[in-house]
Amino acid sequence: MPTGIVESPVKIDPRVAFQSPEVWAKVTGKAIYGGDLMLPGMLYGRILRSPHPHARIKKIDIKQASGLAGVRAVLTGSSIVQKPYGIVIDDELPLAEAVVRYIGDEVAAVAAVSYEQAAEAARLIRVEYEELPAVFDPAEALKKGAPQLHAKFPGNIAWERHLERGNCDQAFREADIVVENTFTVPPIHSTYLEPTVCLAVSDPYNGLILHTAVQSPDQVRTIVARVLDLPLSKVRVIGPVMGGGFGGRVYGNLKLYIIASLLAIRTGRPIKMQLTREEEFLVGRPLIGAELKLRMAVRSDGTILAREADIITDNGAYSAQAPWVSKTLSERNDSVYQFKAIKTKVRLVYTNKVPTGQYRAYGNQAANFATESLLDMAAAKLGFDPLEIRLKNCVRAGDVTVHGLQLKSCALADCLKAAAAEIGWHNRKEGRGYGISAAIHSSGSVVFDKNFRGAAALARLELDGRVSIFSGEQDYGQGAHATFTLIAARALGIPAELITIHTRDTLASPFSIGALGMRQTTIGGNAIRLAAEQLREKIVQTAADMVNEPVIFEGGSVKSASGQVIELPAIAFRYYSLTSGLTLVGEGKYVPAESAYDKSGYGNIAVTYSFAAHAAEVEVDKLTGEIIVHRIVAAHDSGRIINHLAALGQVYGGVTQGLGMSCFEGYLFEGGRVANASLADYRIPTSLDVPAIVPLFIEQDDPEGPYGAKGLGEIVQIPVLGAIANAIADTAGVRVTDLPITAEKVFLALSGWECEA
Repeated sequence: MPTGIVESPVKIDPRVAFQSPEVWAKVTGKAIYGGDLMLPGMLYGRILRSPHPHARIKKIDIKQASGLAGVRAVLTGSSIVQKPYGIVIDDELPLAEAVVRYIGDEVAAVAAVSYEQAAEAARLIRVEYEELPAVFDPAEALKKGAPQLHAKFPGNIAWERHLERGNCDQAFREADIVVENTFTVPPIHSTYLEPTVCLAVSDPYNGLILHTAVQSPDQVRTIVARVLDLPLSKVRVIGPVMGGGFGGRVYGNLKLYIIASLLAIRTGRPIKMQLTREEEFLVGRPLIGAELKLRMAVRSDGTILAREADIITDNGAYSAQAPWVSKTLSERNDSVYQFKAIKTKVRLVYTNKVPTGQYRAYGNQAANFATESLLDMAAAKLGFDPLEIRLKNCVRAGDVTVHGLQLKSCALADCLKAAAAEIGWHNRKEGRGYGISAAIHSSGSVVFDKNFRGAAALARLELDGRVSIFSGEQDYGQGAHATFTLIAARALGIPAELITIHTRDTLASPFSIGALGMRQTTIGGNAIRLAAEQLREKIVQTAADMVNEPVIFEGGSVKSASGQVIELPAIAFRYYSLTSGLTLVGEGKYVPAESAYDKSGYGNIAVTYSFAAHAAEVEVDKLTGEIIVHRIVAAHDSGRIINHLAALGQVYGGVTQGLGMSCFEGYLFEGGRVANASLADYRIPTSLDVPAIVPLFIEQDDPEGPYGAKGLGEIVQIPVLGAIANAIADTAGVRVTDLPITAEKVFLALSGWECEA
């Protein structure tokens, strides 16, 4: 594939081309990651994992392991007090007690004075297993007589949903055409650069301190405290710099954190544990695989009437976030177009494979691939231009979607037009295929916890005149710290260089649901804006009291009516002196309006919504099936862009990840074992594979976001899949419905093995 990122038409204002100090620490090699952490007396932990996909544990012999020099503790499921836990469903134990359910399941844990000794001790543990029948295909797991993974979930169904809005049956009777197909998406790992690391410290006075980089430290803290039966105030999570997240670290590897904590409590010593790259693939909670059987009813004038879906998602052995991901996968994409009726059946199914989780957009990518492919099929059957059928049916500002989402701002039609114009939709190059795709994603989800919808922040004036911002919203490489800094700087009217963001310590930072659902800019940013505005008011009031006359705060200093200039350090010290050591603090509490949604999920689930349309230009060698993606144009409605540098980075990175999902990535299994558990075998795009990427921002003020901004991070990946799939079908004349779309699959389709024009 051609390489390169083309020069963006986006104009960057040099006054806001700001990057947080952490960026410079990363590029100069000075950033401290989890792997860099060391403490005196630290021990190293290793885990013994199951070699079988399904087996009963008959006996565990730890005698040799316990006697090895340097070993300080060996834990098994029967040697500790355990309680079931989970994120949505409590279906896991820290260590398997009676049954293992996938290759990689945690059986025992060791702490030793060196990594090598811990690994050797783990190898010396002898486990006697009785192998049990296993099931690896979700469709097979649903059949009568299939091996059952969990007694509490008969039929291997972990979660299911049957949903109908409008009269779907009538819509299909009224349709002039019906298009249908089955689409499959494999489990896909978010493949962050830094393998998961944690360092657990336990002592009677401070309780448990867990050092690990996660997107939702407060949520991890709550779960760890519950599982270990510790008071919440005795558990603290501190995050080092994060080497990538992409949603895969919303909760991270909870079991690793819990086991490290158990070893720390048992030994009284700090315990460091780190997954190998192979373990990341074996136990790293990839995005769920899915099979989507879709039908769409369309009138002859191109009006979409209804969509029916039967979706099976592959849970793996345990649930984690998979119920939430399955829900989003099965419904979010429905709100891109003005569907009149929807009928959806989705089942999350246990299999004896790696437990799954989430990656960037909660499964919305899979739905985009399927729905956008089906829409192109409908356009072809009717003789419609794929762009025109989308413009005819796409949602617009003021709409209420089929699921009750209230669209207060929406420039999706403008995104479609801009992407098409930039790609040359009506001026095509010979021998090239062109595809287009549209997407929606929540920007500031409020449905994770009805009792906690918003965010809080503190803005503190330091004695030297700088401002410290405390927020629970995490920066995991997406540029949140820089965006937060610019929001605070604008609210305070001071240079961004005078502001420092603090987010990574649950003891000091306000509680946060976490970096998910594109909450960072919309919800976290609003809280920071409010905190900074309150601090500004307090600065003005304190300064006015100092000079006993009205003052104006501008340009980073305060001026009185008589012309006196009062510097920020003087104001800070004055308040400090009057209060015997307190500092000026502004509190920001952003609480969105309570979302009214019923038991079926109908209603407004987010503060606002972001939109995107991507267009792809592709070439296919019809003799070999080779795919060359030449260009991807990414047009986004993310409200008013606050930090253009970060926004461009999100587009370049998200499009590249979307390319990976489309043409490169996916788990391969052999008897339940991950067959491509290395970066040599699990292929992701390199710089040599990346096409020209053209970001376009269709800016308009959103009424809810801070200074008109909406979220951007998760949505970028979503439309890539449909755009590339449609472009390949456009030029090859055959449609591949199984991701990733590889040269081999295209060749087979062209050869007639499977062909859907």
